[in-house]
Formats: sequence, structure tokens, C-alpha cells
Amino acid sequence: MTFEETVEMQFVQPVQALLEAFAKEGAEAEHKYFSGVLSIVEDKASEAQMLAAVIELSRCAFLGFYYSEATQSQINALLDYWIDVAHTMSADAEPH
Repeated sequence: MTFEETVEMQFVQPVQALLEAFAKEGAEAEHKYFSGVLSIVEDKASEAQMLAAVIELSRCAFLGFYYSEATQSQINALLDYWIDVAHTMSADAEPH
């Protein structure tokens, strides 16, 4: 699986599912915030954009949003996955 496919399947699609859930729940502020997170990733091949999106996504815990149990579980899984991936993206291949 390419990085672009991973971004589509493991980031774009889950965030779109969250957006649908927020719309159904009437969670307008959450919907707006997560739409903004999704808009950061214009190029699915860009590790820099994904790192920026992961950093922005991680802020959602500190913004005073209240999530349903289902959306909280989805957000946690998304963060867990991408924080692990971000470690490999930010790793410097050159020894120090």
C-alpha cells in the first residue's frame, strides 16, 4: 500500500465518517474544526501536510468539544494510528 492509499484509507475516510457523525449529531463546531483538519491534506503524498494535520488533529482534545462515545472512540483510534505513523515520517534517516 502506498502512502497516498494509506492517507486515503486511514485518514481521509475516517475523518469524513466523523464529519458525517458530527452532522447527524448537530455538532457544528466539531464539524467545522474537523473539516479544517481535513482541508490541510491537499496532497495525499505530502508527509509534511500529514504531519501538520496530525498536529492539528491532536489539538481537538484541548478545545472543549464534547464527543459522543462513538465519535470519541473513532478520534482516539485515528490519533493513535497517526501518532505512530508520524514518528516514522519525522524520523531523520541521517545519523547525528
